[in-house]
Amino acid sequence: MSRRPKTFAELLEPREYVWPKRGDRLLRATDDWEKAVTFSAPAFDRHVHIWAGYMRAGDALVEEAERESVDRDFLVYPILFVYRHGLELAIKWTIEQYGRYVDVYLDHQNLNHNLWQLWGLCKQVIVGVGDNDEDDDLSAVEQVVKDFHDLDKNAMAFRYSRNKDGTTIMLPNTPIDLGNIQRVMEAVDHFFSGVDGQLDAYTSAADW
Repeated sequence: MSRRPKTFAELLEPREYVWPKRGDRLLRATDDWEKAVTFSAPAFDRHVHIWAGYMRAGDALVEEAERESVDRDFLVYPILFVYRHGLELAIKWTIEQYGRYVDVYLDHQNLNHNLWQLWGLCKQVIVGVGDNDEDDDLSAVEQVVKDFHDLDKNAMAFRYSRNKDGTTIMLPNTPIDLGNIQRVMEAVDHFFSGVDGQLDAYTSAADW
């Protein structure tokens, strides 16, 4: 696989460049199962695979940024974007799977990327179905959701440099610990996986 040059010296080295050619197609069938990938057929499985995939992509990008320090200033945006999207998918999964037991539903006509609004619904589900009072774990995850929401209210800040009105999207101007982001998001992912197991057990055993 072609690798982009990392330094000015590498840029000057002779190398073979990949270039578009006639016949290129994005999706090409293959019989090589060592390299092949398939999409999950049922939407039920696909949602979980997408959720897990974005979280794993964030981990992989952090590890690459730590391996190649010159990449950090470039990769921080996709790192935060994929973690944010993984978090959004985890929240929506919880609402869609268990919200009906406490009359909480996603409005698919007006479905948006506002994490704080989505978390409000998700929290109702976790507390209502799980019959749990607010605890330290829930509060910790809520703070992470709020951190993401304050940074990026509409899933724009890590994809574009400007808002739709042309104004610059403002982000913190302080050094960020990428390793901490990875650790925090791993913990958040574990929380939602645990919640899924807990709520599944409650709803399977209870007479709703």
